[in-house]
Amino acid sequence: MSKKVGDKSELLTKVEMDRLLDVVAGDLYFTTLYRFLRYSGRRIGEIYGTIRNKKLVGGIKVKDINFEEDQIIAYILKTKKTKNKVICPICNVRNIITNAFCSKCGNKLPNIDLESLKYSEPKKAIISIQPEYKDILKLYISKNKLTSNDYIFREKSLSYLKKKVKKDASKAGIDKNFSLHGFRHYFITRCKLAGLSNDQIALWTGHVRPETINIYTHITPQDVISKIRMVDL
Repeated sequence: MSKKVGDKSELLTKVEMDRLLDVVAGDLYFTTLYRFLRYSGRRIGEIYGTIRNKKLVGGIKVKDINFEEDQIIAYILKTKKTKNKVICPICNVRNIITNAFCSKCGNKLPNIDLESLKYSEPKKAIISIQPEYKDILKLYISKNKLTSNDYIFREKSLSYLKKKVKKDASKAGIDKNFSLHGFRHYFITRCKLAGLSNDQIALWTGHVRPETINIYTHITPQDVISKIRMVDL
């Protein structure tokens, strides 16, 4: 069974990313959201929230933001690894819990009660607020008169956001398959091009295994030409 290697969103160049932000320049909600994703490199689930047992949980509230220390507290919710697979009784292949039939032999799989799944305790993550983003976030909270317990981005549905970003990319003249997770690809690749190590990037993005960073990077030989020319060979 093939291993899932992450989102297939295509990487944007810095010029394309700037064009995408220009498209939503008149919309404070999407300007704030896109810039948040661009400058933090965090998962949309940590910022917006994640579905658990058919309920939306997690997500950032106003009270999670500390402008004095330039930090935001987010929460990562993951299933326990021993509980998120179902074993095929015929071929013993491990399948994702939402599969009705085995991905290898096609055998009907035992029904899994998704409601009974146990989830690991939320893991706290600290997101640093970059200077380029701080004033925009303050303005967004002020304009929308958000209070301490209000979620930052919950006024629109997650399904709508997923469709909107694709439409905005098209309006920006970007002929690529771009998704909300693409902001994470962009951030990590830009950090790699700037010379940051996998360990350094993982501390910022919340990856447990630094080697996972390699899944997200899209560096080409052309990207390193200038750096190679600076090497004292």
